[in-house]
Amino acid sequence: MILGLALIFAQPVRAADFGFVGNRSVWLGQGKYFSGDATRVYTIVVNNTYPSLSLNVNFFANKKLVQTTAVTDIRLEEARQVWVNYILPVGALNLSVSLSEIVAKDNQGKIIPVSAAEVRSGEAETTYTIDMDTDGDKIGNADDPDDDNDGLTDLEEQRLGTNPLKADTDGDGIGDAEEVKRGLNPLKIDTDGDGVPDNKDVFPLDSKEWLDRDHDGIGDNADTDNDNDGVSDVIEIKLGLNPKNPDTDGDGVPDGAEVRAKTNPKNKDSDGDGLTDKQEIALRTDPNNADTDHDGLSDGEEIKMGTDPTKIDTDGDGVPDKKDVFPLDPKESVDSDHDGIGDNADLDDNNDSVPDGQEIQRGTNPVSVERWHWPRINFWLLGGAAMVSFLLAMMFYGFYLQKKGDPDR
Repeated sequence: MILGLALIFAQPVRAADFGFVGNRSVWLGQGKYFSGDATRVYTIVVNNTYPSLSLNVNFFANKKLVQTTAVTDIRLEEARQVWVNYILPVGALNLSVSLSEIVAKDNQGKIIPVSAAEVRSGEAETTYTIDMDTDGDKIGNADDPDDDNDGLTDLEEQRLGTNPLKADTDGDGIGDAEEVKRGLNPLKIDTDGDGVPDNKDVFPLDSKEWLDRDHDGIGDNADTDNDNDGVSDVIEIKLGLNPKNPDTDGDGVPDGAEVRAKTNPKNKDSDGDGLTDKQEIALRTDPNNADTDHDGLSDGEEIKMGTDPTKIDTDGDGVPDKKDVFPLDPKESVDSDHDGIGDNADLDDNNDSVPDGQEIQRGTNPVSVERWHWPRINFWLLGGAAMVSFLLAMMFYGFYLQKKGDPDR
């Protein structure tokens, strides 16, 4: 048996005057081939007699025409290689070549008649066997003890009734050898007959079980806590939780832990303070109390501000965070003029352009901005002379303040 090797004719048929090269009538390209391989079929035409020869070379496979190739002007004693592309089938393959449309010419270009007998005498053929390589291991099936390379020899597969040319006979996604190793039936997609294919069945040999969501080795049908969150399925159903999800609200805290902590396992933020229960556990705040330190600021607000949600007075200056304009600065707590500078560091607390020191010396208030107002006087009750005297007094007082340089008038 020849397994995909180049073929050589031992006794080729050739015409006396023209035909195919004596020892290589038709052959495959160099190399080792199996069915399904793309290769070339070669032949060589030789002209032993005529000054010029043109013809068609017809390639046949199992008596069916593969392709016709035209060859022109083959000179006297010239050999011309001709080939066609071909995909090899499996099994017996008869390759043959013939010549047609032969035109022979003399040196003056005059056509020389060629008889039909001469044409027929130029035919050649051979038959050989092409093996297949099912598993692509470069070993033909005829020589390969495990054609599908599934780990079971062809003889073992024959005894089991599995397909030696198919690695997964039942098509369930598990190779035949693996099924045999695990005690499964390589001829059945669902060994235990529970309606779940072997490749998706966690318990492929137990018709009562097929899932194990919490991976505890106990099938869901027998498991009282399928998600292994510490809360039985019965209680989870009563609480409106998902018995197949260990963290119903997806906050990172298992339902069992939330039930024990008395937080809401159906709400990521049980106290609604803007922090998830998991964040509060990490921060050591109370997930059931929106304001753990009772300072009037919610835990979420304090985290945004950068203050400590577990301390009423984060900077320890004696002023609660809620009332402290600078809750992270122990040296400041008030900003009277809202200029971003605490009063302790601000040289002009009321931002009236008069330094606090001068205001203290003059007796004015350095914190609040005071304006001088006309007193409310019922001028109708005053006589004319009295009213004039009052107005003059107020005017002179205004001049005095202006000269003094106090804008807090």
